[in-house]
Amino acid sequence: MNDPSLVRNPSGPDSAAVWPRWVAAGVALTLAGLVAWHVWSPTGRTERAQRMAAELGAELFDRPLSPAELAAPLQLHPQAKGGRGDSATLAQLLQGHDAVLVHHWASWCPPCLEELPEIAALAQSAHGRNCAVLAVSYDDDWSTADATLRKVLGAAAQPMGLWVRDPQGQSGNEAQMLRLRMGTEKLPETWVVAEGKVRARFVAGQRWTSAKMQRWLAAQCPGTR
Repeated sequence: MNDPSLVRNPSGPDSAAVWPRWVAAGVALTLAGLVAWHVWSPTGRTERAQRMAAELGAELFDRPLSPAELAAPLQLHPQAKGGRGDSATLAQLLQGHDAVLVHHWASWCPPCLEELPEIAALAQSAHGRNCAVLAVSYDDDWSTADATLRKVLGAAAQPMGLWVRDPQGQSGNEAQMLRLRMGTEKLPETWVVAEGKVRARFVAGQRWTSAKMQRWLAAQCPGTR
């Protein structure tokens, strides 16, 4: 027969000590869940990518693309026309991507040529993620741009990414140039566009293949196609 003196009182002092520990554990788990949700939510990912871009020296923005920017016509590469015709607007080229890195370059820009291998590697890294590199050439024709790509990259085929040409070229109507509409006066320059907004600008050439840049790319473009 059990000794009544050995039976624990469920409402005794030991039980009272256990409850605060359970409550504290529950609160900790709830807070951890909220933190994790914020980090991996779209807002949290954007904030993290912005912080990392700033650490890499980018200028941060949070402005919608203007109607003039979105409507800017861009000439498609002959190998990428498909059934879309000869040209497409910036708005059309942004569709289907969480983020697009709009890179302005030209064959007459020596720093651009130095950065081209990095841009091609960046486009390769972005392939398979739900983002893309949109490389906009300011050469006066595709033959010049293609010759430069073959010379610098050593390949006859078009590199990965979206390669287009601004029909205004080097010295056309400045009011119609996409780079000037976006705020680029000197080449090369790369703008980060996500969710219809300009998020960041990388001025001059960058080491896109560096470990820090790759970590930023993973934060900016976490999804897969």
